[in-house]
Amino acid sequence: MIQRKRLFWQLFPSYVGIIVLALVAVSLLALSSMKSFYHQQTLQDLESLAKVMGLRVGSLMEEGSPPDIDAYCKASSFSSGSRVTVIDREGWVLGDSTRDSASMENHGARPEVVKALEGVTGSSIRFSATLSTNMMYVATPIEQDNVVYGVVRTALPMTALEGEVRSVQRRIAFWGLMTALAAGFISLVVSRKISLPISDMQRSARLFAEGDFSHKLYVPDSLEIGGLAESMNLMAHQLDERINTTTRQRNEMEAVLSSMAEGVMAVDADFSIISMNAAAHGIFGLVPGEAVGFGVSEAIRNIAFIRFVEKAAGTEEAMDQDIKLWDNRETLLHSRSTPLKGVGEVRLGTLIVFNDVTRMRRLESMRRDFAANASHEMRTPLTCIKGAVETILLEKEKISDSHERFYTIIEKNVDRMSHLIEDLLELSRIEQQQGSLSLTPSQVDGVLETSLLLLAGSAEAREVAIEVTGDKGVLATFDSMLLERAVVNLLDNAIKYSPARSTVTVSVAKVKERVEIRVSDQGCGIPAEHIPRLFERFYRVDGARSRKLGGTGLGLAIVKHVMQLLGGEVRVESTPEKGSTFTLVVPT
Repeated sequence: MIQRKRLFWQLFPSYVGIIVLALVAVSLLALSSMKSFYHQQTLQDLESLAKVMGLRVGSLMEEGSPPDIDAYCKASSFSSGSRVTVIDREGWVLGDSTRDSASMENHGARPEVVKALEGVTGSSIRFSATLSTNMMYVATPIEQDNVVYGVVRTALPMTALEGEVRSVQRRIAFWGLMTALAAGFISLVVSRKISLPISDMQRSARLFAEGDFSHKLYVPDSLEIGGLAESMNLMAHQLDERINTTTRQRNEMEAVLSSMAEGVMAVDADFSIISMNAAAHGIFGLVPGEAVGFGVSEAIRNIAFIRFVEKAAGTEEAMDQDIKLWDNRETLLHSRSTPLKGVGEVRLGTLIVFNDVTRMRRLESMRRDFAANASHEMRTPLTCIKGAVETILLEKEKISDSHERFYTIIEKNVDRMSHLIEDLLELSRIEQQQGSLSLTPSQVDGVLETSLLLLAGSAEAREVAIEVTGDKGVLATFDSMLLERAVVNLLDNAIKYSPARSTVTVSVAKVKERVEIRVSDQGCGIPAEHIPRLFERFYRVDGARSRKLGGTGLGLAIVKHVMQLLGGEVRVESTPEKGSTFTLVVPT
């Protein structure tokens, strides 16, 4: 693992290193420039001295007086502090300021002398065996009529130049050290000014991570770091608000879930239980909290429920199903599922809601049995009453007009009761027909033709035309008798509630994987507030008108139950005073 360093120890050494590197580079450049400057200046001084002396030495050489030349060299050296040497064109020394010229060797091979004999100024730096030190030599030619007949050479020991250089080096080193110390102190202050607020932010972020949002960061005067501190303070405030809101919502949700009579279970994509409320634990006989984290098949020993969860996880649509549980007694659970989605509509799992409908289903069964039995038992007495009344009415001359009116009323109500009983029995048969349906792919046209034949007389009597439009030969999967019953009920209602000389339209269309059968009339329409309850048993929008037209209030309830058995649905659209459209949606 890489060992991390504090920001201060990353900034401060970096600043100091940059400053030292810059000072060293500047010092080396300054020393190099200064040394070059001194060398160049010394060369120019020696060259100027040699040229000036060459004027005097030239006249002495014409006079042919070597002792005077030697004396002049020694006198010049005393006044200038430089070594002076005069050399003839053969390289022999005619005069020298430091030694006897007669005892000196030939200088014709010296580099600077070679250059001067060629007519140009020569210079070199080398060790002098005569003086046992490094010397800088400059030689200039002595010319007359463009002919070189001698050389004046001046020289200066390098010790003086090196002493000046060392003096400058000491001054540069001293002031460089002072500058480095001052810059280091400034770097220390700047590094601490940068690192301390960031260290404070680190401590504050740790407090925020621990849930302490009451701490507030100091906002420094730096634009960037100050802006960062303000952003962190704002972030802490917003996080505090959001966490409080989330906690409150979670507590509210837990309170709602714990108080629900329905069981609620959430499972993830791997069928592991994410959450269960108290009612769900109670339904399955589990200790609260013990099933969370386990798979559904591990926590719940019911094959039907496990298969329902697996099936629900494989679809994006809502599902519902009745599931039987056996725990000392038979329990019927009505289970509903829906996809559980998170941010960005990404599916996280499945949400299942289930409740115990055992008692409700038992009561529904009792109600259906009672309705069927009562209706069946009432048919015989009503048939007897109707037969007796019809027999009496056949002998109208033997009864008074008032009695005839009462017998007629009895006959009409007996007919009404008979129709009601027939509808109740039909509804009961439909409700009990689940699982025994004959669903086969068939053409819808045949059902429409039979329905129109059954209601042709009723439509003619009310002067209502029936028009069939849409696709022909459309196939759907249905039970012919049930679908015919639904279409007949809708057509019967449309004819009854349509004004004379109007048209009822029946259209067929295939929409995606479904077939839609639309029945539209031009009647009085249905107010919007009545539509949600339109398919309830015995519900009437206008009770007086329905009784007048002979309605029982069960026709649309029968249609709804038929479509549920067929796996379809019924929809209604209506505008008051303009008419209504009922749509049967049948799967293909």
